[in-house]
Amino acid sequence: MITNTFRRLSKDVRRMYALREEKESGDYIPAIYIKSKYVFDPASEEIEHAMSKFKANVKKKIVELQRRRIKNPQCNLTPACMSLMQFLKNNDIYIVIQGDKNLGPCIMERELYIYKAFEEHLGNESNYKPLSEVEIRGKQRGLQYIFRRWMSKYRPRMSFEKPTKYVCISKAEQTFLTRAIQQYPDKLARFRMMCKIHKTPWKMRPVVCCAGTFMNCWSKWLDFWLQTLKPFVPTFVSNGEQVLDHIELLDLPSNARLFVTDAKAMYNNIHTNHAITVITWWIRDLENKKLLPEGFPSDAVISAMISIMRNNIFEFGDMYFLQLLGTAMGTSAAVMWATLYYAYHEVHTLLPNHGHNLLYFIRYIDDILGIWTGNLTTDWKAFSEDVNQFGILKWDITDVIPSLSVNFLDMTLSIENGKFISRTFQKKMNLHLYIPSSSEHPAGCIKGTIFGLIFRYFRQNTHQKDFVYFAGLLYYRTLQRGWDRDLIRKLILEATRRAENPNPGPPPPPENHKDTVFLHFQFHKDGISRLQIRAAYEEHLSSIFKTEININRAIVAFSRPKNIGDFATKAKLHQAPGQSASTIMGKYKAGLNPF
Repeated sequence: MITNTFRRLSKDVRRMYALREEKESGDYIPAIYIKSKYVFDPASEEIEHAMSKFKANVKKKIVELQRRRIKNPQCNLTPACMSLMQFLKNNDIYIVIQGDKNLGPCIMERELYIYKAFEEHLGNESNYKPLSEVEIRGKQRGLQYIFRRWMSKYRPRMSFEKPTKYVCISKAEQTFLTRAIQQYPDKLARFRMMCKIHKTPWKMRPVVCCAGTFMNCWSKWLDFWLQTLKPFVPTFVSNGEQVLDHIELLDLPSNARLFVTDAKAMYNNIHTNHAITVITWWIRDLENKKLLPEGFPSDAVISAMISIMRNNIFEFGDMYFLQLLGTAMGTSAAVMWATLYYAYHEVHTLLPNHGHNLLYFIRYIDDILGIWTGNLTTDWKAFSEDVNQFGILKWDITDVIPSLSVNFLDMTLSIENGKFISRTFQKKMNLHLYIPSSSEHPAGCIKGTIFGLIFRYFRQNTHQKDFVYFAGLLYYRTLQRGWDRDLIRKLILEATRRAENPNPGPPPPPENHKDTVFLHFQFHKDGISRLQIRAAYEEHLSSIFKTEININRAIVAFSRPKNIGDFATKAKLHQAPGQSASTIMGKYKAGLNPF
């Protein structure tokens, strides 16, 4: 670990020259950037010598701490916990998965998990097409060719080249995409599921883990540009605080009623071709009206959108699939793609036809919140019918009756005496798995958790008694996780004072890391501290970095080691003897339900 830390530091210092040139030339976009694997030449002899002394100093302190731990070994997991983790890792009978809606870990039989995958999702041949290993590798090579051809078509043009009718991508985007295909040429996405235990009966939510694939990097680029279209979505909202800011400004008539509705499996029920057509219409319309953001590469975006959404390939155990229908789940652009798709219907149908009856209407991906002021018979029926008149996507609005109180996101919103009242909403099944006191997290993590929750409760609860109630629950739940009551009480009181008397001050200046070096270390509860690292930096590196390479600031950045979740859950499906994906697929097709 020590060797890797200092090898990374040396690379970071050498890479700094090249990265600074990229930033100054405008060829650097933080949202879409992959570090180069190029091995840079050594820095000056003085800098290399100073880094060697810094390394020796820090290594000496780490070795001393390790010796101390050997004499007094401490483990934050009991022998029983360690034994259970070892038992669950790659277990042939059981599998550990995540609960949907952040409802904690779930343990279920591996055979049932795989059978559910086919019963609810992969067995639907209208949505998923099984492919052989030869077919999937051929498909992957074909996508590599499509990707490279696309980059060639829309690459940045040299000043001496003939003008092109296409809006080209920038050099920074080209760099990002080139590094993506170089570093992730062959890795396939992986299918996994989360358990929707809050549903009756419980179901499985499909997820395609695309991280570390060149197709997902392409999707990140697509998402980068689709995000710039958010100003053209009047119903867009990103969090509950925005909703509270909006509704506080509204004057409520006496007939105002609230309603919420959810999409039925939104990602699976967006017809790919219909979505491509609709979003293309929208982009072309904005382009003709000259409303697109400056430099928006409309042709490149539309072309990338078609390739990404029609070619979602992934593996599940020893099987391979191509998604035929629905959004490419798990890919970076999926959320914005789904948001833009239905927004077209909202902008061109729902708001023009029913806006006079909608005092307020917003959507958070697949959740709609509205304030209805029309009659609850003919007008409401016409509106609810129009909501479902768009492609194959359906909403549960036919069972909804506007009322004086609804749950939306993590709030209960009500109308009382002509005024809005908000209250924090928490699901009954929520386990509130805050980090325990025995965790190896930095000490500041529990402070950040409590401050964040207290600020949220203070903002969400109109009545003080409700805020006090949820603050009390937070106090009780953190004590149940083993934290010291005096520490938690102090943090809650301090956070409450901050919430009551906010002092935001002037907005911080935009981040500029041209004169900053990051010192990366893996965190350990009993390991070297930030103060010790900074002291060694000031002694050996600070002065020479300022004079030689104009570095005036150092940030000590701790990365976390693997946690229990990383250890016990995996995207790649473990193939137990007799329980491979293909074996259970055969049982499903034969109608042999083992449960």
